[in-house]
Amino acid sequence: MCEKRDFFPFEIAVGSYSPRFVEAEAAVACHLVQGDIEDLLLRLCAPDTSGRVLTGACTDKEDWLAPIEMCATYNADAAEIARDLALTWLSLHDKESVSRIAGTSLDALHARIDAAPRGARVPMKGTSELTRSLSRETVLKAIATPPAALLDALEAAAVPDDTWRAAEPEAHEIMALLRQLGEAPAGQGPPAFSARVTSASHVRFLEEHAPFHVRRLPSGGVMLATHPYRTLWPLWADALFVLGLMS
Repeated sequence: MCEKRDFFPFEIAVGSYSPRFVEAEAAVACHLVQGDIEDLLLRLCAPDTSGRVLTGACTDKEDWLAPIEMCATYNADAAEIARDLALTWLSLHDKESVSRIAGTSLDALHARIDAAPRGARVPMKGTSELTRSLSRETVLKAIATPPAALLDALEAAAVPDDTWRAAEPEAHEIMALLRQLGEAPAGQGPPAFSARVTSASHVRFLEEHAPFHVRRLPSGGVMLATHPYRTLWPLWADALFVLGLMS
């Protein structure tokens, strides 16, 4: 786990002669923090090929939350990507500590969920009636789905939305400015001023539009990640809906 204040920049440099564009500034802040978080999680979970760490996650909270309520997860075996859903459901339904059950085999997690009452659901933070809860049946069907199909659906759901894509051109301009400032001798870079990127508007943009990354790792593992202000649930909800598993 890590805390977002250790990564998230409070200010970034922007061109002094360009108009303020909150969305672009937020997108730059996202680029700066998300790469660091993914790098940190990968270094902690897979420092070598020993396979000692099977699963891990990143959050801005003090406790290890349900995986799809976090901003990043790691699974050493991509074939067990449904573990994120299973751990989430058991954590919320049985009030289990994720840190205590994280190493449980997927078969054992399946058995526990299967033993729960039919129709049982756990609450989720969603924007529609369909995404405000996760059912036992959805999780069981996801576990039974070929992992390759789950990963394909997650990758398809990770495509940035139109609002994010609209902000990218200006964000790239700011990133270019940051590179120029970083390469120039002190006091000799292009004109710029500091813009705070922690306003309510910046935070709201990231909560609603920060992109998702699905990284299939050379080791055979997989990492799912987004900005700390967002959770992985929207990614999973879209993927499960496309597969026809939401109920």
